[in-house]
Amino acid sequence: MNKLGYLLLFFLVGAADQPPTRTIAFGEAVPMRAFNSARPASIRPVRWVVVGGRAVHEVVAGRTTPVTIRADIAPGWHIYSLTQKSGGPIPLRITLLAPEDVVVRGIIKAPQPEREFDQNFGIETELYSGSPLFTIPVGIPGSAQPGTRKIQVAVRYQVCSDKLCLPARTEKLDATLHIRGRG
Repeated sequence: MNKLGYLLLFFLVGAADQPPTRTIAFGEAVPMRAFNSARPASIRPVRWVVVGGRAVHEVVAGRTTPVTIRADIAPGWHIYSLTQKSGGPIPLRITLLAPEDVVVRGIIKAPQPEREFDQNFGIETELYSGSPLFTIPVGIPGSAQPGTRKIQVAVRYQVCSDKLCLPARTEKLDATLHIRGRG
């Protein structure tokens, strides 16, 4: 990341010493307290959700069920693709933090990324903006016992604007599977 971006981030985090006095809309600039305050500072231009919310995903043992997640990316920001080449930004990585026998079975479906030269890294990048959807093929072994299983989807990503990149972070999203026996 360029040094000017870090300097700008440091200034933004340390400059505001009063809490916000109004509701802040998603993607809007957020006033923050200084580091020595009781509340930690945070910039979060990406919000991740499981499509369908708390709906239970039905699956037969031995089969695969799609679990779709969405990134709501604030205007002016972007994340990098699952296929972003090394030597630049941190690519998107989606994994399951589930019971050991529940796995990603196949290729994660993702939209075609935008391609553009990124001033922050000085290379051609693949990125997503807006609200891209990612569908994960979640595989259940044939020996799985019927019942309800909780899984977590871990999403590791880096978010940047045209002038600033934030450190990579990992979000964890909860999903529920209802496994039916073969029959």
